[in-house]
Amino acid sequence: MLILYNNLYKRNNLIVFCKLLNIKKYSKMKKLEILNIINKNKAIIYIQTFIRKKFNDEMTCPITLTELKYPFVSIKNNNIFRYYSLNEFIEYLSKSNEDFIDPFTRELLSETTLQQVDKLIKYYKIKNLFTKKSWKNKINLRSEYLTISTCLNEIINNIFSQIELNINIIYNSILPQFIYYLQFLLHRHRSSCYSIINNYINCINYHPCVNKIYIIDYLKLIIATYNL
Repeated sequence: MLILYNNLYKRNNLIVFCKLLNIKKYSKMKKLEILNIINKNKAIIYIQTFIRKKFNDEMTCPITLTELKYPFVSIKNNNIFRYYSLNEFIEYLSKSNEDFIDPFTRELLSETTLQQVDKLIKYYKIKNLFTKKSWKNKINLRSEYLTISTCLNEIINNIFSQIELNINIIYNSILPQFIYYLQFLLHRHRSSCYSIINNYINCINYHPCVNKIYIIDYLKLIIATYNL
C-alpha cells in the first residue's frame, strides 16, 4: 500500500524520513519541498516494487522487463539466482557510476560478478556497447574507490580505539589523514562523498570524548564548502 505524507508532519520528522530514504541535500529545502520529494520517492519505490514482483521470474530480464535473451549473465543474491540479458546488462553498467550496483537488489556487485561479465564480454567480443577501455576504466575507478573507503574506515577505527581524543592527535594525525583521502574522494568520486561523510559524522557522534566535535566540524565544513 502506498503511504503519502501530508503537511501535518513537522519538519524535523520529515528530515528523519529523508535520512531513512537516503535523500540528499534536504537541509536547504523548505518543508513543502521536503514533503514533495519524500512522497515522490515513496511513489517511485512503490511502483518499482510492484513491477519487480509482477515480472520476477527467471524468463524475464529485470532491466528491460521483457523476455530474457541469450546470452545472459546470472547473479546470486540470498541464494536466489537472477538472470539478465547480457547486452542490456552491459549497457546498464556502461551508464552507471563506479559503484556497479545490481539493478534489481541495489546491492554492490561482487568482484566475482564483474570478472564473470568481463569474461563474457571477451568471449562474445562485445565492442559496441562497452569498449574494453571504458570497462577497464570503470573497474579501476571502483578499485580505487574501495581502497580509499578502506583507508577512511581505518581512520574511524583509529578514532574509536582511543578513549580520549587528544587535541594534538586530532590536528596532527586524524585531520591530516581525512584531508588527504577526502581530497581523492572529492576529485574522483564526488557523487559518493555526501553519503560517506555523513555516515562518518553519525558514527563519530557516538564517541564519548567531547573533542570529537573538532572532527565533526571539519567534516561538516567539507559538506558545506563543496556543496555536497
